[in-house]
Amino acid sequence: MAESGKQRPNRKNKQPNKYPNHVLRKRQPQKPEQGDSVIYVSTKTNIKALLEKCDKLINNNENEIIIYCLGAAIQRGVILALRLCEKHAAFEIDANTFTSELTDDLEPAVDEEDYDLQKRFNSALRIKVFRTNTLECSSQSMNS
Repeated sequence: MAESGKQRPNRKNKQPNKYPNHVLRKRQPQKPEQGDSVIYVSTKTNIKALLEKCDKLINNNENEIIIYCLGAAIQRGVILALRLCEKHAAFEIDANTFTSELTDDLEPAVDEEDYDLQKRFNSALRIKVFRTNTLECSSQSMNS
């Protein structure tokens, strides 16, 4: 194969810097729900610690646990939910995807520039892990 003479773009820098005179500061994403049974998964959180927290909630007779994960942490959230259902047979999963709006601050690197905001979107997942009533299910199947 002949070389075309074109250089391949650097994959790490897919997009050129849109704001060369600004420093990008990413804000924390907004949390849609608060509560004891609401778990937020990130790429930095330890899965084992989250699993222990969920087990503690289940042992305290919690009927529903909500797991939120954003972007790259979606895989970790799904693994957590599946491990919970594998460990506790009385629980099922209901998952919903949505898009979360994220806001970044653009701080000026030079004196002539002003502060600015940048909006971007990221995929997110809400997983509801809930207890099913196994007695109702078995009595309904017996009546059929």
